[in-house]
Amino acid sequence: MNSNREKTVAEARSTGTTMGPEFHSGQGPWLHTHDGTAWFDATSGSGAATLGHQHPAVVAAATAQLGRLVHTGCKLGSDARADLIRRLGGLSPYRSPAVLPTVTGSEAVESALKIARAATGHRAVVGFTHGYHGKTTGALGLTWRAEFRQYSALASDAVVTASLPELRHPEAVGPDDTAAFLSGLEAALDQADRLGGTAAVVLEPVQVTEGVLIVPPALLDEIARAAHARGALLVLDEIYTALGRAGRMFTAELMSETPDLTLVGKTLGNGFPIGAVVGEREVLDALPAGVQTSTFSGSPMSCAAAAAVLETVEAEDLPARARALGALLADDLARLAKAFPWVGRVRAAGALAAFDCVLDGRPHPGLARTVREAALRGRLLLFGGGPEDATIKIVPPALLAESDYRALITGLTAAIGEADRDLPATVRAADAGAGIRR
Repeated sequence: MNSNREKTVAEARSTGTTMGPEFHSGQGPWLHTHDGTAWFDATSGSGAATLGHQHPAVVAAATAQLGRLVHTGCKLGSDARADLIRRLGGLSPYRSPAVLPTVTGSEAVESALKIARAATGHRAVVGFTHGYHGKTTGALGLTWRAEFRQYSALASDAVVTASLPELRHPEAVGPDDTAAFLSGLEAALDQADRLGGTAAVVLEPVQVTEGVLIVPPALLDEIARAAHARGALLVLDEIYTALGRAGRMFTAELMSETPDLTLVGKTLGNGFPIGAVVGEREVLDALPAGVQTSTFSGSPMSCAAAAAVLETVEAEDLPARARALGALLADDLARLAKAFPWVGRVRAAGALAAFDCVLDGRPHPGLARTVREAALRGRLLLFGGGPEDATIKIVPPALLAESDYRALITGLTAAIGEADRDLPATVRAADAGAGIRR
């Protein structure tokens, strides 16, 4: 029998594409290696650590639960699960809410599709360009990037993709653009109706993965009305944005129409694996009992942590804190864009911000990669994104001390400055002559 000492073992490449060193501990926006070196996490653990790493209230709640009850399975209840459902439903924009707990965001997406099909009797689903809803098979049908779908069998049910306006220039979206978009949406709905009727229209109010692309609330209302006219549900995928991250408890606060289903995750667990579908009880209960379960959904550990998260979100007024942070980020990114003309198309929504690297009027993925690599050398963790991979995303925890915020901006400024110094003189001259469209 082989022993581990005779083997070289590696994590699979598909999940092991990590950046930076192996981290040992964390606190707030900082991650630490074994030797105590500190790195600023401007990814917030893929957007989940909205309260910061190892938030004391969340750690205390999880530790206490660990000493009482870790696991029940999905068919047995717990006081932690019941408490979390009451808290989350109470914060939601629904009059008589129900909550379907899940383990992951992808599971929440797929559960919402089941609910929509049960509630409407329809089959087809409409999604949007640049959408990201997860990498499991059912959710992948709605995820925009073809390379994510290459090795998965697509769901047999029809998924139709509608094109959104150019959201990297939201100020340039005028009445003609809106009219063209709505015409395209109606065509997509027509196609979905021919494929079994439209069960759901699924949309992220901020498309974070593809570069913090913000859908204007008025456009969300138009989409809701178009969906409802076809007897479809509007499903808002707020796995990244809800519970304060984007500056509101829920995006429904900014809308005239109320989404039929709202998906939450990430912030909800602050690092613990949990998600949920929230909506009116009569809608969620269209799905028969037992049709959507998973062994770890409603886990007492994750529910206890999530309840502490929600208590902290309210006590700290996290949406207001995120809006204030977003205003600071927008101002500082605008300052950097003025100093470095290739820093363009600044966008911010609460504790979510991004800019595009633009040369000769075109997105430049190589320059974005240079910024990320320079940031990494300065122990600042940043993710890229955008349709052309030319976007830098800044997603720090929403609860930042002033000194931590200054460390973030200092590190980002240094990384941009280093990337600028690496630009060939000929490119600088060409940019100066042609100007940069932002």
